[in-house]
Amino acid sequence: MEIKNIRSTIDHIISYDLTTLTQGKDYTLAVKTKAGIEEPFRGEILVSTNHHKKPEITFSIMGMVKKELRVAPQFLHFGIIDTTKEAIKSETLERTVRINKVSGSDLVIERMEADADWIRARTKTGERGALHTIHIRLDRDNLPKGPFKRKVTIHTKHGEKAEAVDVALEGTVL
Repeated sequence: MEIKNIRSTIDHIISYDLTTLTQGKDYTLAVKTKAGIEEPFRGEILVSTNHHKKPEITFSIMGMVKKELRVAPQFLHFGIIDTTKEAIKSETLERTVRINKVSGSDLVIERMEADADWIRARTKTGERGALHTIHIRLDRDNLPKGPFKRKVTIHTKHGEKAEAVDVALEGTVL
């Protein structure tokens, strides 16, 4: 069996190299991802041969991208907040998020931005570490009535790389 041609549906993501081990018999196909991939991918490598029973061989290729930062949870649900009550428990208005670097311990939280002035996010900024805890609190006195969908953006730096991650917030204010 001779290999006549190789093509891919994801040439922008992968490169491949065919090595002949034994002419007409044994081959090795090495597949590598290109730099800068940020999303999972899926595609095919199509190998054309001169074999009458198998003129084309299809290899499915897929890859997952492991992010350097992990945020848990990435979604905070505050449920129903009844501001007509005189006393609201603090746990009703506050949630905790942890952010860590998958490998290494040089993660720095540079700043945090909420997309509403009634959301407060606090942590120790500027400290290096592998794990940081962020407290997100809603300001009871300025909460708008009705359902809300908001976010807090956490700006980080690890090594020379700056990265921002979002935490989604949702709830309903009575």
